[in-house]
Amino acid sequence: MFGKIFKARCVLSLAVLASFATSSFADNINVNGTNRTMNVYAPKNIEKGRPLIIQMHGMNQDAPYQQNAAKWEPIADTARFVVVFPNGQNKAWDIGGDKDINFIKAIINEMYNKYGIDKNRVYVSGFSMGGMMSYHVANKMGDQIAAIAPVSGGGGVNSPKRAMPIMHTHGTTDDVVNYNSTVNTLKGWVSAQKCSSSSKVTKPYPSSKPGSAASLEVWSGCKDNVEVRLLTIAGKGHWYSMDEAVSVNTSVEIWNFVKNYSLDGSSLPPPIVVPTDRDSIFNGGFDSTDVAWTLQTHGSAAATGDVKNGKYELDISAVGTENYQVQVIQHDLHLEKNQWYEVSFDASANGTRTLEVNVEQHTDPWASYLKEKLNFEIGKESKNFKFNFQMTAATDKDSRLSFNAGSSTGTLYLDNVKLKKIAEPADADKTGLVAAPLHLKSASGKYGVYNLAGKRIGFVEIIENDVPNLQRTLQNAGFGKGVYILRCQNRSLMVPVAR
Repeated sequence: MFGKIFKARCVLSLAVLASFATSSFADNINVNGTNRTMNVYAPKNIEKGRPLIIQMHGMNQDAPYQQNAAKWEPIADTARFVVVFPNGQNKAWDIGGDKDINFIKAIINEMYNKYGIDKNRVYVSGFSMGGMMSYHVANKMGDQIAAIAPVSGGGGVNSPKRAMPIMHTHGTTDDVVNYNSTVNTLKGWVSAQKCSSSSKVTKPYPSSKPGSAASLEVWSGCKDNVEVRLLTIAGKGHWYSMDEAVSVNTSVEIWNFVKNYSLDGSSLPPPIVVPTDRDSIFNGGFDSTDVAWTLQTHGSAAATGDVKNGKYELDISAVGTENYQVQVIQHDLHLEKNQWYEVSFDASANGTRTLEVNVEQHTDPWASYLKEKLNFEIGKESKNFKFNFQMTAATDKDSRLSFNAGSSTGTLYLDNVKLKKIAEPADADKTGLVAAPLHLKSASGKYGVYNLAGKRIGFVEIIENDVPNLQRTLQNAGFGKGVYILRCQNRSLMVPVAR
């Protein structure tokens, strides 16, 4: 069903250089043995199940030209969808055969594989010859395209596979693709789709802008409840209109039309809006998306992250020289001075590994708000980890929680990440930190015992059976109430002792 939708291991110092991957990039795919290229724009951390717009350039133009002319990026960022600007071979399109039809199909599959786009919400648009190609796509693969929006380029009806929602934009003084001729062709679609013979005209358009050079003609009552629209811009020649002061922003008008259609008749879910200045973790359960989370890699480290089976899966393929060189972070956290907080999370891995966790500034100098960054021993069994800390620094409205995993390759899984305000713990002291319960498989050996000022104050021998009762072991060794750092060659542990 389809149709119009009615509204709806040791302590390390941390010095991080912010690194953000660009959302716009050139890409290529192989189509029937031929390398085809395109520019892709995807909003950062875009969630799965969002629409795709494919917009094609005119003859003797290319993808960068069309991308610059149409300026889709701010619209895509707000409404959360992917935009692809493909390159035609020899700067032209095959508007009679299947060569570029196969390219469009390959783009859809590639964007589904990369971003999980909603295949029921693929929209095709184009300027000039790209507009002609839009009509060709409607005829050849209309069962895979939810709506088209040609600009300054026409095309006739040739056995389309379904009724097609169309928004056509054209300037009256176009000296390349004649306006009147194209309007007559568009009316062929109106007739073929059994739309109402009468149309509704809004002039000027929008009606709230008395001086607008644009007018909008709408044919409704069409087969399968689609509409055909003609957006006319008086005095406009053969170029893509972005003149909001005197007419319309064509890209905005296209999005406001096509977003109402899907192949299955479903409503478009609203984009996920991540609140800023918040005192809790957003999307800590990784509900189908990693929105609000950012994976950063630095130096020689390499990793990929994605949500699978309701967990965040971090695959680390190359280590760095520091833990922070692979980190999964969430920022925009509001931490109040003197407030106590609890951080908790579930974690597992494909093998035994150490995970460093920090709470810190999001900007240079990335100062930690913990007395010591914490290290947790992660194994194949998923376990819950937690720790409490007091925010002793000035209130920070853009702090972040960081999971630093650059010390070893492998796969790490995160879930149920939480941050919440708590009352001052009963066993808290002036250190501003209460350590988490220790989850260790092996910690035996001789440890130096340090206070939080970094001064060594003794040694303790730990045997395997002592691991679950490190606090008691320290008590028996004569260490009184407080928080101690235990260090050996390759391990640093924080242990609270209460009497």
